[in-house]
Amino acid sequence: MAHSCPQCERNNAPHRTSCLYCGGELPEPTVAPPPKVERTLPPDIDQLVKQAMTLGTTRKLREAMLSRPEEVPVAVDSPDEPPEEPRVMLERIRGAANAALEAYDSGKEPEVHAALGRIQVALTAFGPLRRKDEAPKDEQPVIGLPKVHRRYGLVMEGLGDVERYPILTQTLGMDAATARMMAIARQPRIVLRGDDEARLRDMAIRLHQEAGVQATVVDEERLISMGPAWLLHGFDGGPSVVPIVDWSQSFETPPLSLGGRAMNDPPLLVVPGEIVVFKYRSSRTSGRLKHLRDGRMQAASEQRLALVDLHTASGIVRVLEGHSNLSDAPGAVADGFRRSLRALIDNWRDQGIPVLEPRTCSPGMQGGQPASGLDNASFSTGWPDWEEHSRAAGALFIGDELPTGRLEEVPDLQTTSPEPTSGD
Repeated sequence: MAHSCPQCERNNAPHRTSCLYCGGELPEPTVAPPPKVERTLPPDIDQLVKQAMTLGTTRKLREAMLSRPEEVPVAVDSPDEPPEEPRVMLERIRGAANAALEAYDSGKEPEVHAALGRIQVALTAFGPLRRKDEAPKDEQPVIGLPKVHRRYGLVMEGLGDVERYPILTQTLGMDAATARMMAIARQPRIVLRGDDEARLRDMAIRLHQEAGVQATVVDEERLISMGPAWLLHGFDGGPSVVPIVDWSQSFETPPLSLGGRAMNDPPLLVVPGEIVVFKYRSSRTSGRLKHLRDGRMQAASEQRLALVDLHTASGIVRVLEGHSNLSDAPGAVADGFRRSLRALIDNWRDQGIPVLEPRTCSPGMQGGQPASGLDNASFSTGWPDWEEHSRAAGALFIGDELPTGRLEEVPDLQTTSPEPTSGD
């Protein structure tokens, strides 16, 4: 309602006490003046903008800009008020549903929306609902590492230069042939294993001081403490991740309803590469010895899957070909997963995030893993070697900054170490 000035007869806002135009005194305001709210930029606005460019989502930036100022009081439920009984909340939901149905039959659309709003409020108060397709609480994720005979491993950055092999022969006491093989690698490798941690740490210090080569010592406990890797589900509405129980087994991409959550942390380290999967079938051949005839396996197919491990402040996020949807990612190419993945990697590299050289992990000398089905098929993968490679790289280049837990908000996922499946 307009508030007219008695002197200049111009309209003013109903809450004003003096005329905006002539400064004359206005009669009593009709409504209370709105409170003054001064919005200020978040103190970490530069970091939020950089993160938005890195992840391709402005979620955190938007939340910070729309956050409520500290001066504005926020209504908080009284902690002394006892919670309502579930039956009372269910009766409220039923009453609102009946009201919505009656309003719908009467053609009263506003009342339908009002009743549905009461149902949403009641459902929120009732608490989270258990879905039929929800993963069992006692199903624990598996982190499969290679089977090794020594407890500790010395991880060294890739030299990428065979002429630098004398560094390894002098510092680690390697023979020339082995040192040449290690020096030519461009990716970080576990170059030496042993049970004497102090001896390996002394070698790592000497590599750093005498040759300027980054090195560290890892063991199974340290690698497992990084928690299970999460699958990057897609970028629709911002990057989101879902939990995977066992990467070494064949699995379907789980829906976001199964423990999915948003990925809000930018990567600290990018580890790209490929996983090789060999599938075998039983092959009956002629021969005198029955146990050799029945146990013979024949290679049926080979599959190579591109992947990238993103080491973040909340845990490891894995982008895997055939499971991660990159159609909405920054710089995505239609029907081109690998080209879209290369665009993402280039984007992260341009942001100054360390990106390692790609590595292909093939199955070791372990036997095939039995697959469920009637075709008597089995398969072997390079997952154990990849898990060790990626986690060792994180321990080498991030060190103590690397998280030692799981992704937040999913406390039911516990980490176990199965019987190792590959050799070294």
